[in-house]
Amino acid sequence: MTKIYPLFFHILSCIVNNTKVDWILFKDYTPKDWAQLYNLSKRQGVVAIIFDRLKEIPKEIAPPKDIIMKWFSHALSIEKQMRAKEATAIEFAEKFAQKDIHIAVLKGVAYASYFPNPYHRESGDLDCYMMGQKELGDKYITEIGGKMEEAGYKHSHLFYKGLTIENHRYITSFDNTKLGIKTERLLQDLIASNLSPISNTKLLNPCADFNAMFLIKHAQRHFIKEGICIRHLLDWAFFLKAEAANVNWQRIIPMMEECRVLNFAKVMTSICINELGITVSVNELQGPCCISKSVLADILGEQPNIFKENIIQKIGRILRRFYRMWKFRQLADESYIRLLWNSLTFNSYIKREPQL
Repeated sequence: MTKIYPLFFHILSCIVNNTKVDWILFKDYTPKDWAQLYNLSKRQGVVAIIFDRLKEIPKEIAPPKDIIMKWFSHALSIEKQMRAKEATAIEFAEKFAQKDIHIAVLKGVAYASYFPNPYHRESGDLDCYMMGQKELGDKYITEIGGKMEEAGYKHSHLFYKGLTIENHRYITSFDNTKLGIKTERLLQDLIASNLSPISNTKLLNPCADFNAMFLIKHAQRHFIKEGICIRHLLDWAFFLKAEAANVNWQRIIPMMEECRVLNFAKVMTSICINELGITVSVNELQGPCCISKSVLADILGEQPNIFKENIIQKIGRILRRFYRMWKFRQLADESYIRLLWNSLTFNSYIKREPQL
């Protein structure tokens, strides 16, 4: 795979910076190499994003026809799914707006707007925050033919015409720590400060300050506990290119430092600069990050599936989580002991609800 990674990042860098791919670099690619590139793209959530550029490749260098067709079919499927989800999300938001319930979008749809083709950024559920009207939203969904299921203290699941919506009571999983409560309150203040419609719909995009803070906070939590993929790096890279000038960094950098996410933001930025070739003018996000290579290796690596039976696999997943929390503890927002305690007490097996 050492042959694959440099050219994988070459394509992504060209996409992020809107430059031409140097296809001559791929002249010695074998069918096996192309298959590995496809599988890597699939694992990292960028199949459709990379396929956009493959359409430009000279015929004499192009991958074998079977791989091209598989790639095309996968990319087309992603686009169809994303278009269908967007249409349902717009309808959902319009119906809720009639009850004066405002739908602020978290993650997915909001970040997709920064990509060259928004329908090629993969996403799952629609994450939303109803500006303190979570319970009203849970009730109203049944009136428009949908369903609701509780899913823990942070959010409920709403189901509407095939779309799953995470209806957030809280923006983060703050697990009742002082720092977690402080971060949650800061984010709630930020999201309430300024919302703008997404493409003339009733879906609302939070301000750049909120997205800067939340994007990093969410990626940090996922990385520490489960791991992230290249798509998360692209979210940050495209966000910085589109919104860096609109962020009040004099406000957000101290907030990141206070909430202990600044180190992770620096690592994400370092990887985006070194691997995706972006230019960052915010000095506070730059600096030597000795752990960046280790983080990138973790992102690119496959999570080992050591055990095959379900119960053993579940135990293995928990043990791997504890290990990665220790390995990357310097990037976490809480101490290792606190992370360990929260993992054991705030989960689906021991139902606890923090108080904000």
